[in-house]
Order: sequence, then C-alpha cells, then structure tokens
Amino acid sequence: MTKTEASQVYVQLRYDEALESKKELLSSEISLLNLIKTVKNYNALRIEELKVKSKINKLAKELGTKIKIVQYSFPFLKIPQKVGEINERKIETAKKRLDSDIESQLRDIQERLKIIGKR
Repeated sequence: MTKTEASQVYVQLRYDEALESKKELLSSEISLLNLIKTVKNYNALRIEELKVKSKINKLAKELGTKIKIVQYSFPFLKIPQKVGEINERKIETAKKRLDSDIESQLRDIQERLKIIGKR
C-alpha cells in the first residue's frame, strides 16, 4: 500500500443524503448571492450618501459666505454710552429692590417661626 492510497478516504452516501446535501449546497449559494446583492446595494447607497453629504457641505459653506456678506452690508450701530449707563443703573436698582424684597420676606418668615415657637 502506497502513501497516497492510505490517505484516501471513501464516504458512502445514500440517495436521500446526497439529495439533501445538494439542497443545502444550493440554498447556501442562494444565501451568498443574496448577501452579495445586499453588499452591492449598500455600497451604492453609501456612495450616494457621500455625494449628498458633500453637496450639503458645499451649500453650507456658500451659505456661510453669504451670511457674512449680508452682515457686512448692514450699517454698524453705535450705542451711546449714556444709554448703556442708564440701563446699568436700572439693572442695579432692580437687583437691590429684589434683594431687599427677599430680605423682608425672610424677616417675616422668621417672625412667624418665633410666634409658632412661643406657642
């Protein structure tokens, strides 16, 4: 017996086993073909997506430049310092009023607590 004869292995299949194996092989081929079709479809969609993203990016840059052009076309508005100072004073007085209002409410609550505590 030679070396090649010793390494050969024979498998006997019945007709129904052979038929089932062929069916499984064909169904595997169908699955692979469907997978290939899906991958090709994915690649096409991915390329389309990249084109759309590129177009959106280009349009966004154009929009940014147009916005800058519009901003520079409007006149620059100067606010007088006196108006700014008046607004700052109003804000400060409003804050003081709010703080004093909170303090008076705190005093009222403390007085109520004292009255309740005495009972």
